[in-house]
Amino acid sequence: MLKKFLLNGKRIPVPIPVKTLPDAIAWIEKHLLRPDCSITRIELDGQDLDTQVDQNGRLPAFVLNEQSDLRVQMDSPLEICLQTIDALRNLSSVIGRNMKPVAVQLWEHKGPKLPVEAKSIFEDLQLTLELFDHVLVLVDKRVELSQAFGLQQQIIKGVAALGLARQHADWRGVARVLLNQIETPVVDLAAELTSLEKSVFEIQADRNLERRAQLQGR
Repeated sequence: MLKKFLLNGKRIPVPIPVKTLPDAIAWIEKHLLRPDCSITRIELDGQDLDTQVDQNGRLPAFVLNEQSDLRVQMDSPLEICLQTIDALRNLSSVIGRNMKPVAVQLWEHKGPKLPVEAKSIFEDLQLTLELFDHVLVLVDKRVELSQAFGLQQQIIKGVAALGLARQHADWRGVARVLLNQIETPVVDLAAELTSLEKSVFEIQADRNLERRAQLQGR
């Protein structure tokens, strides 16, 4: 039977008999899961179990013992959203700093293959778009996103132009796209994400006040 497990890195004692993994998760959801949170990761004996959930959403019925090393991560959509915004802002800042040096390198580049530094920017730009899509799913609907969304659309168009120039090994063309179509929206996105993060905090503060008022009115 499971005796202890880690929840968000903190060791939690298990005061009741818990013999299987599904039993452990059911107990955690009933007694430890906050209303605004969900379980985002489950690891047993060093193995990530995200890929082992069946088509009905059930976990494998692994038998647990005193030596079982169960680690569970619990997060709220707000926490995940803020973490994603922070990661996206940092990534945008890094891309913005590297843009000009990479463009200069591409302008002088004669080889048939894309330089490693430029390839890294291509990959980072793609990751930027993926992270932004993730933010759109998580962020509160009351947050104003028109400015950030417009910047995302500019980056999407720039990335498409980069792909065309890359197909023809037009390295000077790639450099032009980086400086003329992508650099400004990427730099502006990093700044806009700071405002976006502030808006998320403010809306959450308003929600907390509403909850307190409701509790006091009971």
